[in-house]
Amino acid sequence: MGNRRRRKKKSHRIYAFIVLFLGLAIIAAVIFLLFYVQKIEVKGNDYVTEKEIIETVQNDDFSVNALYILGKYALGKGKTLPCLEQMKVRLKAPWSVKIEVKEKPIVGYIQNGELYDYFDKEGLVVLESSALIEGVPYIEGIGLGEVKLYEHLRSKNTKIFEQILETSREITKHDLKPDRIVCEEDVICLYVGRIRIRLGKNVSAVQIAQIAPILEKIGDKEGTLHLENYSEVQGTITFEEGAFPQDIPAEVEGEIEDSLEDSQELSNQTQETQDAGITE
Repeated sequence: MGNRRRRKKKSHRIYAFIVLFLGLAIIAAVIFLLFYVQKIEVKGNDYVTEKEIIETVQNDDFSVNALYILGKYALGKGKTLPCLEQMKVRLKAPWSVKIEVKEKPIVGYIQNGELYDYFDKEGLVVLESSALIEGVPYIEGIGLGEVKLYEHLRSKNTKIFEQILETSREITKHDLKPDRIVCEEDVICLYVGRIRIRLGKNVSAVQIAQIAPILEKIGDKEGTLHLENYSEVQGTITFEEGAFPQDIPAEVEGEIEDSLEDSQELSNQTQETQDAGITE
């Protein structure tokens, strides 16, 4: 009698285990099939390709499952790209993943053979491409070491290179779009159209803040704008009109006559932008 009861209990346990196992297997199969990734949508990318972002998200064998992808990024275990400031992953449907990214802004580029290497405000190469992006300043006049994607640019002249990066950061803040940023004998110059702007060896936010209103005042004139001696305590700004500074040296450029209508008017105008003044 006792043996029969024990056999019944044992058979019930086996039956319950089988039912539980089958139930879990069915749930797992449903989750796998329902959450199998069929679509990945990428938003917010400009210079990073959609393919590169998707390959980064699906970088292991388990990333065919939408729940797995969502979980690893929710726990901070998901991989991201060095060129991205932010990447958010969410589900649009059980089988559809949406990725929203924010790229690091490009502040300049250098030419590396037949390729263009674009870098961010910290000097990190965020893009290597054969295509030229309009509106990004070209950096020249500094010696750089080996350039690799997702690595920081290196220069023997660390001080001047840091000043160039600072210049890039500041012109981005003020929405300036110079054609080139050039180091000329350790003096940093911006080229905007037919105007060369000499900033000196040490660039400040105060200097950059003066550029836009002064360029507007200069208009279509051609020449060199001297800001190298301008600071919060010294408001000397001069403009030399003449042939485009690429064509003749600065020392033989003629001084402008009535370049800014009169020096007093421009002094008043630059007073409104951190007490600047321009002299001829």
